[in-house]
Amino acid sequence: MPTFVLMAMAELEGCTKFWVPEGHVWHFDLKQAAGPETRAGVEVDPDDEEEVPNAKGATANLLLKFPGDKHASYMKYLPMPALTRAQTAADTEMVPIAAFECRGLEPVRWTPTGPYCVESEAGVVYDEVGFKDDEDWCEYDEKSETSLVVSKTIAHEFVSLVEAERRVKRMMQLKK
Repeated sequence: MPTFVLMAMAELEGCTKFWVPEGHVWHFDLKQAAGPETRAGVEVDPDDEEEVPNAKGATANLLLKFPGDKHASYMKYLPMPALTRAQTAADTEMVPIAAFECRGLEPVRWTPTGPYCVESEAGVVYDEVGFKDDEDWCEYDEKSETSLVVSKTIAHEFVSLVEAERRVKRMMQLKK
């Protein structure tokens, strides 16, 4: 099955780290892999698992049937700690933040809603970072006496697993 990796880069101010917490509910726009149909604002919850019809023991976090398809399409969150990671203030390129196995569909857009986590320069963790009112997240960190900002517009793209691994390898070489 194809694996799509979500590469992202948040615009941070006063934060040293940005990450997606475990169990985060994702919001995507999805496209039918072999057709023109799309679905906007689809929720994918890693804690919801359904059996995939006609697939022995296979489970998915989302089952979706597009018009004209014989079988249900599906999406499954894949924990990949060796690949995905938090974005740091030192990062200059998009980093892999999540991976999804897909069959019959492709993710085309991520809508960041939250909650996400950030760490201030003083090491204070904020775990309710969100964009529910369609505004940037702002806070004042008293420990570091710094304003913290995460822009609601997070640059992102979906790439193949092979491409994500290639980019991570290149990032590691550049850090040496």
